[in-house]
Amino acid sequence: MQFDFPRLKRALETSDATALAGLYADDAEMTIVDRNRPPSTPMRLIGRAAIAEFWRDICAREMTHAIAHEVIGAQRVAFVETCVYPDGCRVLSAMTLDLRDGRIVRHLTVQAWDEVSCATG
Repeated sequence: MQFDFPRLKRALETSDATALAGLYADDAEMTIVDRNRPPSTPMRLIGRAAIAEFWRDICAREMTHAIAHEVIGAQRVAFVETCVYPDGCRVLSAMTLDLRDGRIVRHLTVQAWDEVSCATG
């Protein structure tokens, strides 16, 4: 089964948490590295339920999402997501997804906030 990247892009850009959660395998793992969660202690989410909760939180926030620079392979997808909050705060995320049977099994995000415009990160 092939991974549906257009579905992922549409779900991210329209803040559809349910569609996003449906792209993950039951045993998927998500790792997030950023200023507050460095490589030595990243955020780790295990299982589709935990990942779905994460996406519900993110998609409930008032911001725009844009996907670009995608590289799509049979077993891996990588892309860049740019988010902008109403106050002008920008977040840039580089994501790599490992795939199995058309579903995400490992998701790595490395992200950075615009320190000048963002009150918190």
